[in-house]
Amino acid sequence: MKGLKSSAQAKYDLRYHFVFVPKYRKRVLKGTIASRIAGMIRFCAQIHGWEVFELAVREDHVHLYIGVQPKYSPSEVMKYVKGGTSNKIREMFPELDEIYWGSTFWADGYLVKSVGEIDDKVVSEYIKKQR
Repeated sequence: MKGLKSSAQAKYDLRYHFVFVPKYRKRVLKGTIASRIAGMIRFCAQIHGWEVFELAVREDHVHLYIGVQPKYSPSEVMKYVKGGTSNKIREMFPELDEIYWGSTFWADGYLVKSVGEIDDKVVSEYIKKQR
């Protein structure tokens, strides 16, 4: 298969599309805040060996299309991305304390969808033919 990566135990191509929002869905992700968050997300990906395919920081949400190794679950990816940026962004921009007093920067939860070259129907038909 085209585009597969390898680890000691597996061949894989795991890609996820995440969407996550700041607490209260405030429109604070703009200007310097947006560029710093994008930089921190890219740095986090670099540290973990992930591949950022696309990243869009909008005023009230973030889209992240990323490729990861099988050892990382989607929840772990979000733990590192949201956890790693939350405290740092509030340290860098103390004016956010007026909005986010005593709470985290990001809202709980996120949307994640797996992304690939083939869809459910193709996989289902392939497996049926293996019987």
